[in-house]
Amino acid sequence: MRLQLRIEFLEDAQWLGGSIYIDNLLAALSSIPVTDRPDVRLVFLSSGESALATRLLRYPVLAHQEAGRRAAGLMARVRRLHRAILRRAPMLGAFWPQASNAVYFPAFDASQRWRTNLYWVPDFQIFHFPELFSQDEVAARTRSIGEIAATEGVLLLSSHAALADFRKFFPQATVEPRVWSFCSSIDAGDVETNKQVLEFYGLPERFVYVANHFWKHKDHETAFKALKILKDRNVIVRLVCTGLQSDRRDPGYYDGLVQSLSEWGIADQVTILGLVPRDHQIELFRAASLVLQPSLFEGWSTVIEDAKALGRPILASDITVHREQLEGREQCHLFRAADTKDMAERIEQILPVLAAGPCVEMERAAANRRNAARRASAHAFVAIAEQAAGRAQKAG
Repeated sequence: MRLQLRIEFLEDAQWLGGSIYIDNLLAALSSIPVTDRPDVRLVFLSSGESALATRLLRYPVLAHQEAGRRAAGLMARVRRLHRAILRRAPMLGAFWPQASNAVYFPAFDASQRWRTNLYWVPDFQIFHFPELFSQDEVAARTRSIGEIAATEGVLLLSSHAALADFRKFFPQATVEPRVWSFCSSIDAGDVETNKQVLEFYGLPERFVYVANHFWKHKDHETAFKALKILKDRNVIVRLVCTGLQSDRRDPGYYDGLVQSLSEWGIADQVTILGLVPRDHQIELFRAASLVLQPSLFEGWSTVIEDAKALGRPILASDITVHREQLEGREQCHLFRAADTKDMAERIEQILPVLAAGPCVEMERAAANRRNAARRASAHAFVAIAEQAAGRAQKAG
């Protein structure tokens, strides 16, 4: 029987990574032959009329759903109400009609056990950096993951690093953990478009690019301090940053960083663009001489996957998941996480030999690698979803 897959989508400006994750999944599923694809429907938990929702519905794997797009907004509101009710009274789920053989993904909690869920825990940051969360949030997330761990279902994790965390923090789990790592779906545009985007933002020909939200664990501070060290050595590096300019967990963090730029005399070397359109972000990746990822914690770094998809050189902190993502890749370098001096030394060593992008030959080679990896990842995801369906049938 053909797998029935229902992908739930909630568009959240505070968590763009979640939207990009679903984007990459749909791109992967669309890359395999029609005969190998499951029956996929996008279940909107937010508006189905937004620009992003409209674009997602254009993926070939969802072609049969495009005709029903106009009703998506109403259904999204109904589903949000439904989810809220079931969290308070899970037993009511038995009275909600659903396809019995459909697998729902991503399921973030175990409140809807009446249906077949493929669970997803993006990461275990709350256990590594609990100080970045309120006590209530830590307790709620711990309880939610614990409830997933106690099910008989299947849990998808984004990396082997996350799998190690799960086994460490939930050693008595009965859920079956599986690792599935997405790869980026982005494609390179033409050279003229790239020039236009750089001109639009007034950017120099050569720059280092950081594509993270200004959240504390993303560690912009180490990058800025490294620029100060390099300036003191008469090495001037231009840094371009994009991403959300606020952190709800530390409201004063961004303003403090900006003030430090002036105090350290490097404000003229750092261009902060804030949130930019996704197509503009892709052109910044293409143009950067070096993509810098200083983050102290990631579930599976979208930044690194995007840079890999475009064949750009990368300098990343040496956290376990970055090592996993960059294993065997050329033009990928690591520095000791949170070590300002080591980052500065690595930039000083590698940046002079790196050219500004875009590089059509590198992009073409990267695209070939990406396409092969994307097809393999799609087949792997389908196999995991089928396992979730199989376990549900046995349990039933």
